[in-house]
Amino acid sequence: TKIMTSTKQWYQRRVRAPGVQPFPELFDKHDFKILQPYVDRFVMMTYDHHHGTGRPGPVGPMDWGLRNILLIMEHEDNDKYRYKLLYGLNFYGADFRGDGQFEPILGGRYIELLRSSKPNQFIWHLKASEHSFEYREPSGIHKVFYPSLRSLQKRIEAAEKFKIGLAIWEIGQGLDYFYDLF
Repeated sequence: TKIMTSTKQWYQRRVRAPGVQPFPELFDKHDFKILQPYVDRFVMMTYDHHHGTGRPGPVGPMDWGLRNILLIMEHEDNDKYRYKLLYGLNFYGADFRGDGQFEPILGGRYIELLRSSKPNQFIWHLKASEHSFEYREPSGIHKVFYPSLRSLQKRIEAAEKFKIGLAIWEIGQGLDYFYDLF
């Protein structure tokens, strides 16, 4: 995709995260090494994990995201370019229906679901570092995954530990208080 900004032309190329299940290896440490002289920043899209699983689950499980980051950083020459890697954070969630289909949800819809369903329990998924809750409709049980301050803080701390940056998908989709963490 060609992007014009003032007098410069920028090119944007989307590449799926490297070879951690459920996706085959499409981009790895060697690609990072080869491309890094020509690319200002790489956004590691560590979200939309549930698309590849076919069942309800976390949008951007942290264990999966960290494995992807480590796959890129394990090449010794890549360490000095880690500042070019951005850990992608999702500011949206997913509402999974009983039939396995899901609907992406933004901040406003998340608040509506909380008000209408009044969940009595939020589940913290330790490995994924994400919260979820369930609610019932006549059509069946729904399972909702949505970022929380705790889940985002964990990812910010991981980025600091690995000395990499952050990229948000997408500004304006989340809850206003998410920005209090930055």
